[in-house]
Amino acid sequence: MTNKIHLTKTRKQIQKLDELPTYDRSLVDYSKYNTNVGHAGVKYSMAVQATRGCPYRCFYCDVYKTTLHHFRRSVDSIYEEVKMIADMGVKRIEFIDDIFNVKAKDFVEFFNRAIKDNLGVSFFFPTALKGDLLNKEVIDTMMQGGAVGVNVSLESASPRMQKVMRKGLNIEKFRENLDYICKNYPSAVTTLNTMHGFPTETEEEAQMTLDFIFSMKWVHFPYTHIVRIFPGTDLEKFALDHGVDKGAINEAIDKSYHEVAPTLPFRREFTEKYKLKFLKEYVLNKERLKKVLPVQMKHFTEDELNQRYSSYFVSRINGLQDVLRMAGINKDELEIKCLSEKEIQIPDLNKKIKKIFPVKKVKKNSFKILLINISTHFTKDRSITEYDVVEPPLGLIALQSYLNHVFKDEVEGKLIKSRIDFDNYEELQKIIDDFNPDLIGVSSMTFHKDFFHEAIAKIREGGYQKTLLVGGPHPTTSYQEVLKDENIDICAIGEGEQILAEIVDKLIKNNGEKLKRNQLEIIDGIAFADNQNKTQYLNTDKQSEITLEQSSLNS
Repeated sequence: MTNKIHLTKTRKQIQKLDELPTYDRSLVDYSKYNTNVGHAGVKYSMAVQATRGCPYRCFYCDVYKTTLHHFRRSVDSIYEEVKMIADMGVKRIEFIDDIFNVKAKDFVEFFNRAIKDNLGVSFFFPTALKGDLLNKEVIDTMMQGGAVGVNVSLESASPRMQKVMRKGLNIEKFRENLDYICKNYPSAVTTLNTMHGFPTETEEEAQMTLDFIFSMKWVHFPYTHIVRIFPGTDLEKFALDHGVDKGAINEAIDKSYHEVAPTLPFRREFTEKYKLKFLKEYVLNKERLKKVLPVQMKHFTEDELNQRYSSYFVSRINGLQDVLRMAGINKDELEIKCLSEKEIQIPDLNKKIKKIFPVKKVKKNSFKILLINISTHFTKDRSITEYDVVEPPLGLIALQSYLNHVFKDEVEGKLIKSRIDFDNYEELQKIIDDFNPDLIGVSSMTFHKDFFHEAIAKIREGGYQKTLLVGGPHPTTSYQEVLKDENIDICAIGEGEQILAEIVDKLIKNNGEKLKRNQLEIIDGIAFADNQNKTQYLNTDKQSEITLEQSSLNS
């Protein structure tokens, strides 16, 4: 029998972001992350989130479904956190906002403060600034304030596609600003993101985007990402309405962004020639590389550049050395060495973090919460074509920081991430057995949805019978699909802090027992299913089935 899915009232988004507690960085071991390359393409960095949501409604994105409105912290709040991080010796900070520069006044004020204090930090924008909102004054201030990794997203140079995707970019203003950065700030490491293969896109429109890239002669890292159509997005509906097969969409989800997808509106030969021209005549252009590589080598270690350049090619290459060889460049011609890791390492970072965030004392019988981030494949499952970056789970840090703020010593939280804290299911099971959580929360993005469901199944097979809550982009946009998995009790929709706090409060009052339907219905911002039959989990250790009594979610 199909279970009925219940969706409660939409929870109001948190507007006063300054009132949220500062993210407690001691909740994770940064030494496990800092030696890995993160989303900004660098090691030894720390991420900051200044805003939530996005005022735009691009049809390929799920951000506006997870956070309907765009809210930002005050400049004081943002700068205080950045200053705190800089004082710990961190020299690289990445802003993970969807668009940090929406409000130009605040954007400029932040960098003016960095200039005034001579902060000495390199700033990166891996999720991209909105290029047509910049101007010369803003760019000048941003660069003087320490901006290094300047990412902007064009997606398509076709005016029609800009309208179709609802991005509405002013292409000529975008071109003018990017050109200004490239010509006037050659020390900036620019990234230009484009997307290839939207439903209804023509070969002529795709060529317009490639022509735009070639017109920007000195961009450091341009990308032509193959479009991925994720469930729950407006792009999925648009694709289905225009004849794209649902099976092709599902097949393409977990492919890397440079792999040719079955959803493309073009001939495969066209896309392969497009990508080959891009790689041979732009990425490997000898004149361009000889100009941009010395700048890149000044800002990045060789390992970081190896990762960046390897991501361009389907076959495994040895990064920078192979790029130089293919471009016909002798490394001695560059007369510069890559940045040394010694220059960016942060001595005793965990010790410095704990001085700011002392170890929290908890009661003997505190309510235990295990939060799991499924976003990095196990070592044995890593694909050679996957762009392999590792970031601390900032979303989980935000959740647990909020719980600690609300419940003080009544709760004890533990945060773990796949491959970093457990690299197989046996290690995950040991963590669960040792910690013995009263609640498990799992977050994931759609790209990892199969891994996400497999991990949850393993958790249940190991004998965990208490409440299992899921959240993040995939459960938010695809809760109906997610709740077909009877291992899952509750889906959190959108921002998680207040939802999780309310669930924890009710579970504590319920002595840890699963919440009944009437208790769940009054929690805004969740979805759950009526499990009308008893769910059975196979305990592989005991080779026996454990029948779990459902906690009266029946109507």
